[in-house]
Amino acid sequence: MNVLKQENFVRCVLPGVPLPLGKTGDYLVHYFKENYNINIEYLDAAKTLSGYGARGGRIDQIFNVKEDSIDTFDRIKSEIGALYAKEVVRNKAHHVYMERVYLRYFKRIEDELLKTGEISDEDVYQTL
Repeated sequence: MNVLKQENFVRCVLPGVPLPLGKTGDYLVHYFKENYNINIEYLDAAKTLSGYGARGGRIDQIFNVKEDSIDTFDRIKSEIGALYAKEVVRNKAHHVYMERVYLRYFKRIEDELLKTGEISDEDVYQTL
């Protein structure tokens, strides 16, 4: 699969999965390592904006899958409900995040997809 690699990782989203109470991103790092032997870098837990039906008001985990684990992650991502950030932008689902989250985690991907013609100007995140 052709995914947008940024440096030595691929950005991913695990939608609708809050971390257990009292746990930090280290929990997800250890979970992927212990259960799938996948190396990730945890980035953020982002709450989506309300007003988007089932996609609104949920907690999504944003993380990078390190290059040495991309093939393994690709095999399990559908099973666990994860998405590549590139898929999120291509499906116009990056609009459900606050502007800070968009700018930090999705803007570069959006710019690349716009440049290659995979999305159009009307698909671009609208800031206030």
